Amino acid sequence: MRYSRLSGFFVCFTILCCLGLPAFGAKVAVETTSRVLPATAYLVGTCDEQGRPDVCVIDRAGIAETPSGKMIVYVGIRPSRQTAKNIERTGTFTVNVPNAAILPQADYCGTVSGMKDGEYFDKFAVTGLKQEKGADVNAPVLTDCPVILECKTIQTKEFPDGQHKVFFGEVVSYHIASEALDGGKDKPVLQYDPTRGGTLAYFAGSAERSGHYALSAPMGHRGKVWQRKFPLPNGLEARPREKH
Repeated sequence: MRYSRLSGFFVCFTILCCLGLPAFGAKVAVETTSRVLPATAYLVGTCDEQGRPDVCVIDRAGIAETPSGKMIVYVGIRPSRQTAKNIERTGTFTVNVPNAAILPQADYCGTVSGMKDGEYFDKFAVTGLKQEKGADVNAPVLTDCPVILECKTIQTKEFPDGQHKVFFGEVVSYHIASEALDGGKDKPVLQYDPTRGGTLAYFAGSAERSGHYALSAPMGHRGKVWQRKFPLPNGLEARPREKH
């Protein structure tokens, strides 16, 4: 009986394979270069060698943390872009999180270069975006943005194909708009409400669906959502994750 069931299983599996059904259920294989993951859109501020401010949109970015607790932000930028050249010259940059209120200005800054025919092009004069010199770095901060990180470059990584350079910056200053906070101000990062701050997400995807999307309403706190479906005590209490 056991061998009969196993034989039946393999027969069914073989038939399904011959039918050409896609792997992983209804999933469709795509190119590994496809960019189908949503990402936060950042406005990266820099200054050129003459101290003139510039800003561009970057979605190839992320956050890491050192063992000592220092926050590291990394941004991937094409070497040909003015932003990459500015960071290499000054060793500093700012990461500004735009909100829906300044989406047209932000989108413009991601389309137009800071250098036009070898001449400086002032995006701030065109868009009206407000900027000030960073408190701790030689780069502009965009005061319209609810979240601002000032960073000093600590490492640069260049990929063999030369498509992008990744700049790792240590966060030396962190600013958050008070209206985007919820509750006490003693721990602002923990109190930040991305929906109140109007944080945007960028999706490259297909030409028809690519673009910026606003975050939806909160769905639950981390570590609490699962308890709705698996309320304690359930006999499967997990060991708390160790903090590093």
